Amino acid sequence: MTAPIAGKRQQGSLLLEFMVVAAIALVLSIWATHEWVQRSRALQVQALAVWMETARAAADSYLQRYQHSLKQADVEAAMASEGFANWQAPSVPELQAAGLLPAHWQSAGPLRQQLVWQISRTASCPLAPCTLQALVAAQPALQDKHGQVDRSLVAEWLLAARGRGLVVWPHAGDWLSGSGVRVPVPAGAGWQPGTVALLSAQAGSAVAETPPDTDPPINTDDFLRVRDARDPDFQGDATVRGRVRSNSTLQAVQGLQLEQGWVRSGACGTENLIGRNGMYPGLLICLQGQWQPLARPAGGGYLFNSRRGCVSQTGASTVNPNTGACNCGIGYQPVLVAETGSVMAPEGLSQGVVCHPG
Repeated sequence: MTAPIAGKRQQGSLLLEFMVVAAIALVLSIWATHEWVQRSRALQVQALAVWMETARAAADSYLQRYQHSLKQADVEAAMASEGFANWQAPSVPELQAAGLLPAHWQSAGPLRQQLVWQISRTASCPLAPCTLQALVAAQPALQDKHGQVDRSLVAEWLLAARGRGLVVWPHAGDWLSGSGVRVPVPAGAGWQPGTVALLSAQAGSAVAETPPDTDPPINTDDFLRVRDARDPDFQGDATVRGRVRSNSTLQAVQGLQLEQGWVRSGACGTENLIGRNGMYPGLLICLQGQWQPLARPAGGGYLFNSRRGCVSQTGASTVNPNTGACNCGIGYQPVLVAETGSVMAPEGLSQGVVCHPG
């Protein structure tokens, strides 16, 4: 009887070991790929929350700037003169034209999401109490390939939204639910479970109701009097139809917003009045009955080479940092300040340009 050959038995054992190692490697590879995909989507949904926060801030500004018109709007096109075809659903180009969204803001966000602005108000408007609110929702909903709410993505988004997020859940499809907040889904919106949104609200002045046959008690200490030295310490917005004057200084914590723009060399009626340039970035001042330039932001500059374009010899970009291209922005004129080389030379002709207000 022939004895088994030890070498052949060892070769079979090694082949089995290689197969086990390959199987383990395949499992680890699949697991790592899945984890990478999940992490990539998590980062995208975090970016989605940041992108939506910019839109929510635009909704805040929209409600603040146009609150009077919004409270009075009686038809869909009531704010057409302000540049909004439908006051209840402003579009991205309309918000950008009004200066409420940055001009470079992208309308398509992470995960190929689109945003929907939905403005609503209480039935009492335009009479007080009148409340305006805006919902900024991302579409389509955060769902998996089976059409179910992707709870891991929603959880990542809620974490990135820092407690401000609202979600349409399957068990309450008519509501947007958040941290202690429930908001009805707008009628006809058709938002599916997994829809995420941010809320912006602008409250109007509330009027307390009193019985018709009784007079409310009056506390004279609650009212300001002429030349009153007390600080009223208003906690809400204040709208004044006429001029606001201070005998000292005017101080603002965040900034001063000049809404109406003027045209250079146009007529003005108040000497030394400062206004916003309505055509280009900058300020104007009223001097001798005409608007004159007061201040303009720097226009930047760029370096152009006839062979390489706006690229240096080392490959670095030499575009205008203000425009991101080899040009000057609107309202600025290119001024040649340096030139070297030749069009016929191997290195080409290089020209340095500074953008001067035009």
